[in-house]
Amino acid sequence: MTGDRAGNNTIHIWKLPVLFIGLAAFGLLLADVAGSYRLEGVDTFVYRVIHRLQCPFLTGFFKVMTNMVHPVVLLIISMAMIHTLRQKQYLIALFANLVLAVLLDLSAKGWVMRERPPQAGRLVAETGYSFPSGHAMLAATFYGFILFLIWQTKKSRAYKIAGTVICLAVVALVALSRIYLGVHYATDVAGGFLAGMIYLIIYTSVARRYFAKGIAIHGQPEVAANPLFKSFEYAFSGIITGLKTERNMMIHYSALGLVVVFGITLKLSVTEWCICLILCALVISLELVNTAVEAVVDLVTKEQRRRAKLAKDTAAGAVLIAAITAAVIGGIIFVPKILALFALN
Repeated sequence: MTGDRAGNNTIHIWKLPVLFIGLAAFGLLLADVAGSYRLEGVDTFVYRVIHRLQCPFLTGFFKVMTNMVHPVVLLIISMAMIHTLRQKQYLIALFANLVLAVLLDLSAKGWVMRERPPQAGRLVAETGYSFPSGHAMLAATFYGFILFLIWQTKKSRAYKIAGTVICLAVVALVALSRIYLGVHYATDVAGGFLAGMIYLIIYTSVARRYFAKGIAIHGQPEVAANPLFKSFEYAFSGIITGLKTERNMMIHYSALGLVVVFGITLKLSVTEWCICLILCALVISLELVNTAVEAVVDLVTKEQRRRAKLAKDTAAGAVLIAAITAAVIGGIIFVPKILALFALN
């Protein structure tokens, strides 16, 4: 008990000075961008250095990375985290952070009405103002909170370090992509990162205080005894349980995440989107059915009977056929577009 308190005190001790430093740095940066703009030389230097590195492969790569903060992608990653982290007490906090991060991104552009870099240097179409970078801010707030959740688990230290490296790499690459693609200056990205860090420190403190013991989860009012509402409640409960218990679900949601990221980047047609999403939904639905079949068979008999094995194998086979079909059709749709994106054809 004493150790836990000491750990919490340590966290609060480092959070407070970092919060004040972040606020001071963001305030100074905001004042400079809106006023004298003494950092113009820094922006120009970084902009020119990064743009000298431009090549077809890097352009395709950074177009993919910049979409790692698309709201749909973040929603899919949030659902995948349910399975990976299994932190039920933070479930509401996870999705609340997603909503708040997106709202913060949408509202940030009105802070300073700074024009974006020249249109001639942009590799993607963007509208609105430049400071702060919404993508950098969204990356810091979302992936930073995922990082916070990873360190709340009882996973091994190696797992936590690997998760830390991945999250920080995504944040850095998303931020870098905005400069490379010519839609932000370095100070825009720095401002977005600082704003995201300030929000994250405050939000993680609130989440630790109010969600760590699962108060918000277990204190929910009962759903009204309406058969329709109950059926939806049971259905969503089944989806969440499947996510948390079925290992293959992580593979399916990772595939769905890649489909969405590349689909947004490659600008799929409506027909192509429909085909891809229907196939993904079919595979995930069959995986849930397979999980239900296995659970029922194990409940009915503990013996390795031939028919019990047949039921399990048939359900698993249906998932495999759907997954292979989806992979083949996905390859037909995506491979030519990806080759063109990275200039490999």
